[in-house]
Order: sequence, then structure tokens, then C-alpha cells
Amino acid sequence: MSYPALLSPISINQLVLPTKVMMGSMHVGLEGEENGLEKMKAFYVRRAREHVGLIVTGGAAVTPEGSGGANFMSLYQDKDIEQWTELTDAVHEAGGHIAVQLFHAGRYAYKALTGLDPVSASALQSSINPDVPVELSEENIQRTIEAFSDAALRAKKSGFDAVEIMGSEGYLLNQFMSPLTNHRTDQWGGSFEKRLRFPLAVAGAVRRAVGPDYPVIFRMSGLDLMEGSTTEEETITWAGKLEEAGMDALNIGIGWHESRTPTITMKVPRNYFTPVAASIKNE
Repeated sequence: MSYPALLSPISINQLVLPTKVMMGSMHVGLEGEENGLEKMKAFYVRRAREHVGLIVTGGAAVTPEGSGGANFMSLYQDKDIEQWTELTDAVHEAGGHIAVQLFHAGRYAYKALTGLDPVSASALQSSINPDVPVELSEENIQRTIEAFSDAALRAKKSGFDAVEIMGSEGYLLNQFMSPLTNHRTDQWGGSFEKRLRFPLAVAGAVRRAVGPDYPVIFRMSGLDLMEGSTTEEETITWAGKLEEAGMDALNIGIGWHESRTPTITMKVPRNYFTPVAASIKNE
């Protein structure tokens, strides 16, 4: 069977990809294993050889408290650059292109795994986490924005072909966007316009850090599947604001991890959520 459109080139900013096949981010859990880097190289190189236009790694934590634990990538220290350069070199030698996902779990982080209190827009506990998060202070909000931009620059220095900012699936940026998890009364919460400020500040800081010609993808939530969360109209506005902030592509995520609606199991009909992405693309 032939797929001429799928297997034809596409450009994201200055990056020319040989096909439109994108391998979405998955937390493979190899990072903390013995010889974890060698296993990761083998995993991604195998896929780079199979006509994948762009590979996106599992989430790389931009702060220690935003990590998923020892089996997650990280980009919050300069020493991370050396090992991820080894990974990108291996993928490039195999003829592939690879992006890294800039990640902060927010209230989905487990203290038992990080040793640190999770943080969020507001001190509201998730239904899938025993820990109550600490509400981010103004100072720590600014520190977190800077952490995203610093991580993006480390990613560029490591040889990644692009970065993807994780703003979907109920993680930190999504927590600032949603009225369910953002009960703040300062400049970072309350009205929709104020809830927008944090993800837009992160997007803008990342763009400034990597420069105008480096591809930046934003994974945004097209549908939270949480009653009382961000509306369709707000989501469309959010997408437009991200475009204005200099994002080169939007990767549309569906559902929070605590949503009761299945989104990733084999029980979900193929292409079921495609209309959500299509409605955003049309705008």
C-alpha cells in the first residue's frame, strides 16, 4: 500500500523532515537502568532507520521537582548535555531526526520518586496522586519559566533537532490553563486571559532562548475530558496565541491522565479524536 502524502517531506521552521511520520513522546523508562543510555540509543536508532520523520523523546524534566523520577530524562543541569549529545549523534548517524520533550509534571509528580514536594498552579490534589502540591510562588513561577528556557538551550547544544514543550495531558502548563486546577487570584490565574499567561510565558522564553530559526513544537491539550475544564472556544484562542508566540507546530493532545474517558488504549476507535485536531488546524 502506498502513502505518497505521508512519506513525502515536510518542513518545521528550518528543519526539513523526509517524511510526515512523527513518533510521539513515550516515557520508555530506560534512563535509570544499568547501561540505560546504550539501551536508549539502540531503541531510538532502530526507529530512526524506519522512515520516521521526527522522533520525540520521553519527557525531559526541566526541574527536579517536575520529574517523573529516576527513569525519566532530565535537562536541568549542564552535565545532561554530554549524555544527550551521545544520543543525538547516534540517531543522526542512522539518518534520523530527534526532538526532546521539555517536561514538568506539576501535581502529577510523586514525592516518593523525587524526594521533593510536587508543585502546581494551586494547592489542589490530583485524584491519582497521594501528595498535595505546593502552590508556586511568584518567585518560583519565574524560576520555572527560566528552567524551561535553560533546558531548551541545553537541548539545542545537545544536538536535538527541535524541542517540544509539554502543555497537555494535565501536566503543569495544562494545570495553569484549566479553571479546575488554577484557583489563583493574582496575575497568573482567575480569568482565562490570566490563566493563559504561564504557558505563553514559557513558550516565549523558549523561543527567545533558542533563536528564531530553531524548531519549537508545543503539545497543547485539544480536549481535557474533564468536566468544567477549558472550553473549546478557549482552546482555539490558546492555539492562536501560541502561534503568535512563535510556535512552529502544535501537537494536539487529548485527555488528562486522571480523566475517566480512555484515550490511549486499543479500545479507542482509530482516528476518533482527529476532528479535535482538525478544528484547531482550521483556525
